[in-house]
Amino acid sequence: MLTGQLWIELKRAIKIKNIIKWLIIILVIPLSSFYPVMEGYYYSYSVEVFQEMVGLFIPLIFPVLVVFIYLPDFVQEQKNNFITYTRTRIPLNLYILTKGIINAFLTGFILFLMVFFSFVFAVFIEPNYLQLVALSPPLEGNYSSSVTFSQFLKYGDLVYGLVYSIWVALNAVLYTTISFLLMLIIRRPFVALSVPFLFYHVFNFVAGVFGVARFSPLSTIFPFNIEQQELWTTMVPFTFLIIVASIIYILVVRNRDEWMI
Repeated sequence: MLTGQLWIELKRAIKIKNIIKWLIIILVIPLSSFYPVMEGYYYSYSVEVFQEMVGLFIPLIFPVLVVFIYLPDFVQEQKNNFITYTRTRIPLNLYILTKGIINAFLTGFILFLMVFFSFVFAVFIEPNYLQLVALSPPLEGNYSSSVTFSQFLKYGDLVYGLVYSIWVALNAVLYTTISFLLMLIIRRPFVALSVPFLFYHVFNFVAGVFGVARFSPLSTIFPFNIEQQELWTTMVPFTFLIIVASIIYILVVRNRDEWMI
């Protein structure tokens, strides 16, 4: 029954308006970030173009993207009392579960494609077909362009691109799931949708104030503004978010009679 309901919810989400929105995220945003960085920067390797693309303005809009992909549809269902009418056809718990799974899947998948397309464009398409970026010989001395996750480059550019894209997708899933859970227990959807944005930027500010910027979401999800760190540092805010999500999940389960549906 779960599989069938997941398929129904997925087909319901795939509509022209959403497809256009997702294509903008996957294609237009990366290409828009390429134009400002294709000149005026020193690049020795194509992967550095990718890092500059993803590190330009995508980190600033990341918390907006994670709630923009699917959750507006859920907000409309809440406002129109659509969920109430489904109780006669499907158990409420199953319906909410499928909504949460589809939200997590679509958000993670779209953000993965956005980052991976940026990688494919910068590392394979641009240097082989467009050649708009001039690559220069590596600088001599102690100069290093390595950033966190560059550790995976020793296994090949493609492995690095896949691993990093998956990492961004996992963070997107976590942020959007927290927002989805909050929408079930907070009366005002705007507040629930704003929590990822507030947490993301407040955490960045606090980490900077206390001199631990390497643990900030900005430096762990998009580590292009800081020198290479150990991979374990990226798990600090990620683990904290998992704990937060788990606490919210417990609150949601315990307050089932007060769900905003």
